Amino acid sequence: MSDTEELLLNDLTKYVSNRDRDIYTVSNIPEEVIAVIFAYVSRSPKSFRDNIGVVIEEEQLGQERASKFHEKWVLNYGHASVAEHAAVHMGIEKVSRLFSSVLELSNEYLSFTEYSQRYQKPEKGDFYTPAELNGNMELKSEFKEICNKQYDIYAELNDKLFEYLKESVPTPDGMEERIHHRALEKVAFEDARYALNLATTTNLGMTGNARAIEDSLSVMLSSRYAEVRDRASEIKEEVKFSVPTLIKYANKNEYIISTRQSNEGFGNKYSEDKRRDIEGCEVNIIKGQEVSEDQALMDIISAIVFEHSDLSYKEITDQIKEKSAAELLPLFKNTVENIRKYDNPLNVFKLVKYEVEFVISEACWHQLLRHRKVEWIYKEPSISNGITVPPNISDSGTTELLSEAIRLSEDYYNKLSGEGLIIPAAYIVTNAHNRRLIGKFDLWELYHLINLRMSEGAQWDIKNVTTILSDKISGFHPNLVKPGLERIK
Repeated sequence: MSDTEELLLNDLTKYVSNRDRDIYTVSNIPEEVIAVIFAYVSRSPKSFRDNIGVVIEEEQLGQERASKFHEKWVLNYGHASVAEHAAVHMGIEKVSRLFSSVLELSNEYLSFTEYSQRYQKPEKGDFYTPAELNGNMELKSEFKEICNKQYDIYAELNDKLFEYLKESVPTPDGMEERIHHRALEKVAFEDARYALNLATTTNLGMTGNARAIEDSLSVMLSSRYAEVRDRASEIKEEVKFSVPTLIKYANKNEYIISTRQSNEGFGNKYSEDKRRDIEGCEVNIIKGQEVSEDQALMDIISAIVFEHSDLSYKEITDQIKEKSAAELLPLFKNTVENIRKYDNPLNVFKLVKYEVEFVISEACWHQLLRHRKVEWIYKEPSISNGITVPPNISDSGTTELLSEAIRLSEDYYNKLSGEGLIIPAAYIVTNAHNRRLIGKFDLWELYHLINLRMSEGAQWDIKNVTTILSDKISGFHPNLVKPGLERIK
């Protein structure tokens, strides 16, 4: 072995977890170069390790070579899958709750951890002022005044709720009072946050591959909100440090902008200027009930038999359609009876589909939108779909405080709407205001929702919504939903 080969092998140990086994990790290499190394394999007989050896001989760990490769194969030939091998981790701080929801919904392949208002207490002054108000200093000043007033209401609500909870919820046997009060304190500011609005700032940690980030940036750079466009530009500049070539075409998308504008004009023809006096959530099944439980069972069992036999799908269904639901149900139960709390159901559960309209609080929506396996169609924040009042606020006699926070938002929202400033008006919508949306999901995801959102530690609002959802679907698919409910017991 030559000195050069020996040096190369020694250098290689800095970048791979082993030099002689079939499975190894790759690290300490710029993300864009990792994408190149993975992409080489499709056009080279060499292994990943061999290609790493070639690349690390290049200047700057192959950064120049990576750029040339991506210029040819990603940008010119459209091999976007290459970009999926380059991962970027980002910290995103002091952005509005409105922005965080737009970001989290911009691409289903991004991963997030967000500052939680359930466990963290925001401080007065932590809010974003919409840039769209810069042309009217009087309205801008009023916006800030309202946000500060709502923080005062939040603080007062928090104190009163905490005192109410200490008096009404006794310390469990065997638990220290100090620990019990700490838990109650979190419940208090979890419910008090319904008085805060969507301008309230938050922090996020984001991880995503370059392809997902590029697609996300195109969506956000085309947003109606100035904050979203500005923050997307900042994200793009920062991501360039890791994957400069891979996000080259992350720009505003004229198709998104023009189509949104034309659709808004079309939709406005069907709009009515009215407020719906809804208190609490609504769950309305749009699709799913038209498929009988017998048919759903047949679809699931047919797929299972297809996977584990040598018959064609038609041969299977010809046999299974002769069987009764009573005969099929034990076969279905066999697929779920051994699922443990943290297990996922089989993929055949994805064959049963549901489409549901929800009317839920902004506080609840901010939790539900994180279920990325659900396909969401949602309206912008508004004051037209009623409100949700936390039970502890009703029971503690502090409803008037929350009502005052809501009134401040609604009066200002209407003022901005009258001025044609509907975009910044979205920021003043409170966590208590409801949003109307549609979710399309399958039985697999329903089990996940039930398991996570109906467990003992789940927040009351989303737990209530998921309970109503499971009850409604149980009305026409009782034997399909029941195993999911049994998992949380």
